[in-house]
Amino acid sequence: MTRRKFLRVAGAAIAAANLPFGARLASAAGAAENFGGPTPNSQFYVTSYGATPAVDAGQWRLKIHGLVRNPITLSFDQLRAMPAAHETLTLECISNPPDGPAIGNAAWVGAPLKPILDRAGVKANAVYAVMRAADGYYTGVPVEELTRPENFMPYLMNGAPLPPAHGFPVRIFIPGKYGMKQPKWITEIEFVDRPFVGYWEARGWSNEAWRKVNSGFFQPKPGGGLLDILSLNTAARAKSPVEIIGWALAGPSGIRGVEVSTDDGASWKPARLTLNRFRYEWTVWKYRFAAPPGEYLIRVRATSGDGVAQPPSDPQTGAGMSGQPRMRLEVVAG
Repeated sequence: MTRRKFLRVAGAAIAAANLPFGARLASAAGAAENFGGPTPNSQFYVTSYGATPAVDAGQWRLKIHGLVRNPITLSFDQLRAMPAAHETLTLECISNPPDGPAIGNAAWVGAPLKPILDRAGVKANAVYAVMRAADGYYTGVPVEELTRPENFMPYLMNGAPLPPAHGFPVRIFIPGKYGMKQPKWITEIEFVDRPFVGYWEARGWSNEAWRKVNSGFFQPKPGGGLLDILSLNTAARAKSPVEIIGWALAGPSGIRGVEVSTDDGASWKPARLTLNRFRYEWTVWKYRFAAPPGEYLIRVRATSGDGVAQPPSDPQTGAGMSGQPRMRLEVVAG
């Protein structure tokens, strides 16, 4: 598998080469402004396998078939008539580097998946669930992962119908996985008696795609003005004392703690967790840095609930990246 390369432009957007989903990537810079609250739909990152399909909600159907006792076909109205789950969840692309923008947080409303699968009656010899979408994308997960009670099918995002680029009218969520395992515009779930390899998985990306522990900075951030670009200034500037605020996220185990280094990893001190509500929602941390004027190399090290800490570096091998994010910080007199 080829290595994916990332280019930062103007400190706010990323362009990626050979990313999953066709590499249409929008910055989630808006998420950094409210420090852990919902990312506005218009600023939520977008990655897609191909073009956004035009799906008529009135014609949309979800077909559940294969190794089930009672095949089901659901309309959008039938799905919306079911009791709804209300969840705040953070979504991240498997291509997101440490401190990358391909991550966002939103309030989602949708139908729990397990009651639907219980109605269908998955047979004992089913091994994998194959998911297909209106844009032609396909992926799969083991049956036991799809039947987890926390899985659901959202149709509202931050109180509004899913935007077309985010899967209108319905997508699927398997919390704790990277986005490539949670297809937008889902139309079909087929249960089969053998493991299944999806589109991106066949091209070298992880077939498990459980999210690694990752973290990044909300503030301060490097300037994105023209003078900063022309001078190649990549340092964030702030007056002392500096309130460093960021996010951390892991898979199903959640976040146990976050540490900050102001000397490029030579020493570490604990950050304060200010928002740590739910293992599938990013944790917000803060660290107050009172230091004399000068330049400092800041690192973050988050630790997941099962004790896995971010290593100094973690090259992309198709399973996500978990290296410690770094920031050059120029402290100026207050």
